[in-house]
Amino acid sequence: MAAETAHRLRLRLPDGAEFEAEGSAEFVAAERREFLGGRASKAAGAAAAALEAPPEPAWERLIEAKGPVLQLRTKLPGEGAEREACLILLAAARGLLRQAKPTSAQLARWLRASGYPIGRVDRVLGDAVTQGEILASGTRRARRYELSGPGLAKGWRLAHKLAVHIQPIQ
Repeated sequence: MAAETAHRLRLRLPDGAEFEAEGSAEFVAAERREFLGGRASKAAGAAAAALEAPPEPAWERLIEAKGPVLQLRTKLPGEGAEREACLILLAAARGLLRQAKPTSAQLARWLRASGYPIGRVDRVLGDAVTQGEILASGTRRARRYELSGPGLAKGWRLAHKLAVHIQPIQ
């Protein structure tokens, strides 16, 4: 009886997932297929969930655009309203102005026009940046803010929720 050669396979995928198997060639191949097959079904589920994302909000119902200045038609209630308003305004800037990365000065102007007396934008958005909803780049006056994927989804959800409370424009 010849000793069977042990086969070893180690995979490290770009998303951080790792796989390691050792044994006969058939065992390693079967485990690899199961690992990659499970990942494919998760990816298909994520793709299906992305297709079920809510449509882009009707911005004209929520936002008044006066040139390059965006203004919410109504204030959000509750604590942390400035942060949620920022998410909606960033999503609206992307949808209406086709501007994915407004500066902190623009965002501050939009918040003040919407009725939020803020001091510094970076302090309002600190938690959102930490949680990965907003991506920040640049420094000082050149600082720019951009919505991440989860941040855009949350901005759209908040916009849809706010739109329910606003009467349609005649």
